[in-house]
Amino acid sequence: MSKILIGTPDPDQPPPVPALCDEHAERMVLAAYLHDRRHTRHLMMVLRATCFSSPVHKDLYGAMDAIHRHNEPCTPAAVVAELDGREQAGNADHAQAAEALVHDLARAAAPAGAVVPHYVAIIRELAYLRRRATVRPEGLPPVPMRGFRIDEDDS
Repeated sequence: MSKILIGTPDPDQPPPVPALCDEHAERMVLAAYLHDRRHTRHLMMVLRATCFSSPVHKDLYGAMDAIHRHNEPCTPAAVVAELDGREQAGNADHAQAAEALVHDLARAAAPAGAVVPHYVAIIRELAYLRRRATVRPEGLPPVPMRGFRIDEDDS
């Protein structure tokens, strides 16, 4: 007689969903970009606007990047003017949220220089995970399983 492990879906636990965004890391990188010009070259080389998960953060990074490429100082007023000039937002709520975030970042303390590459690495890794296609064998999401053994008659 042998025993076989049989799996059934576990109704008590929902499948774990990984958080593929880190708002804090994104805000810290944007604040570093706005406050400290020493980080701009590194940020421009390793990050793109598509790396950010929030549409507001994508627009802000794109505006800051455009300002830096024009060799202008990246000030909150310049960022707001660039956002207004682009009019990418399409709706007033999005534009107001971007302007409010710029002013919040201007008042916030920029992270220390040694911490910025850490936040950049977090943003890049999460962007990679969002882009990566996760295909299961049957095209189904993973389901937590609860196993139990059954007796099998070998005779």
